[in-house]
Amino acid sequence: WAAMADPPLTVVEQPVADLAVRATGLLLSRIHASESSPPTLVRLSVRLVERASVAPPPSPQKGDPK
Repeated sequence: WAAMADPPLTVVEQPVADLAVRATGLLLSRIHASESSPPTLVRLSVRLVERASVAPPPSPQKGDPK
């Protein structure tokens, strides 16, 4: 949907299928565990998708403070 906006929006693409698989596995592990376990940190790689909503910073105008 972000590519259909005007201008097309820059997004952080997340691996949705991997997120679902990991979340399901962690949930099932907690359900079947006999004792409570501490939270698990899972890091998955993401990708920045730059589209037309990204622009360089504006150039300073004459007389503007730095």
